[in-house]
Amino acid sequence: MQTDSIFSRAIAFAIIVSAFFFNKVAVADTIVITRDGKEVSIQGERLQEAQDKSILFETTDGQLHVFAASRIVSLEIEVEKPTPMTHEEVGESMLAELPVGFKILRTKHYVIAYQTELAYAKWIGDLYEKRLVPEFEKFAKKKLKYKLVPASHPLTAIVFGSRPEYTRYVQRELGNDPGPPIAYYNQMTNRVAMFDLTFDFGRGVPGDPRRLDKVLSKPAAIPMVATIIHEGTHQLMYNRGMQTRFADGPVWLNEGMANWFEAPDLRNAKGWRRPGMMNDLRLRQLKKYLPVRPADSLETLVSSDDRFSGEGVLDAYAESWALVHFLIRHRKVEFQRYIEELSKKQPGFVVDPEERLKAFRKHFGDKNKKRLGDLAKLEKAFQNYMRSLK
Repeated sequence: MQTDSIFSRAIAFAIIVSAFFFNKVAVADTIVITRDGKEVSIQGERLQEAQDKSILFETTDGQLHVFAASRIVSLEIEVEKPTPMTHEEVGESMLAELPVGFKILRTKHYVIAYQTELAYAKWIGDLYEKRLVPEFEKFAKKKLKYKLVPASHPLTAIVFGSRPEYTRYVQRELGNDPGPPIAYYNQMTNRVAMFDLTFDFGRGVPGDPRRLDKVLSKPAAIPMVATIIHEGTHQLMYNRGMQTRFADGPVWLNEGMANWFEAPDLRNAKGWRRPGMMNDLRLRQLKKYLPVRPADSLETLVSSDDRFSGEGVLDAYAESWALVHFLIRHRKVEFQRYIEELSKKQPGFVVDPEERLKAFRKHFGDKNKKRLGDLAKLEKAFQNYMRSLK
């Protein structure tokens, strides 16, 4: 097991946008780094130290930062965990780093920085706070009998007023164009970033009426609402105890769960009602994939993340959705135990494909002593299930 590779993945898109000074934090690890030729003191918690002495550090607003060893002046480790920022402090911190013109909307679980009309920010707040969070908790409790943990920090979202402003933000943060998706969740910042989906419908004309109810009545809104829910589900999985940021969590599980949650219901005033509805987008892709699906498709999906890049990425998403759909309905006890085992993994530990496959077989393989761990029985049932979906 190695820690360096996880830090190299993180460094690829980690951008340190501000330093944090909070006298209210009674006990916290303190790291002193060099920044622009000056020494800066930052409070939070050291999570991991790589072999090259670089540090994975979580600040008191829940953001992760990777500090190269060459930048670290000193590190003081405390026994007790630091006190997280309050909703008010998180809001102040976000406003300090975002462009002028943003405002803050706070709900019970969320801090939303918005550059839009207040009505749109409230729609996002209600969608997450009043729909997604209760349904996520209900799903965990009633479907899986899974005990969630409270989020240790306020959940955060940034809502830009237009696609160009969102694109510029993503390019600064990730170094590449976001492409068609209107939202994404960043494990480093622990934030969901998005833009006002009515902007495209209004063609970006200043003053053009952009009523949300009209937008939600259009079929083109389906993938947009789905993306907002999809990314919010990622955030909840990482903050409510189902997965740990930058631990070796398989992508198929994270994306499959987000796909299972995302399907919109545009007949509903909020655009989304509950998880588990038929996902027509993923189903159509699955039907295209089934005739050419190779015999080892299940094993390659669960053992490696390779299929989530390249030409077959849409097939991987569709099969992940179907697998989660199948396991929730027909293997929910095993699914709960599998998620619980994965949730205990710590940042920085990378397991090879054989280990991932072994963990999957442990929970879902044949229990017959002669075929212990064999996936043939599961594969057959899964194939039948996929063909039955309509």
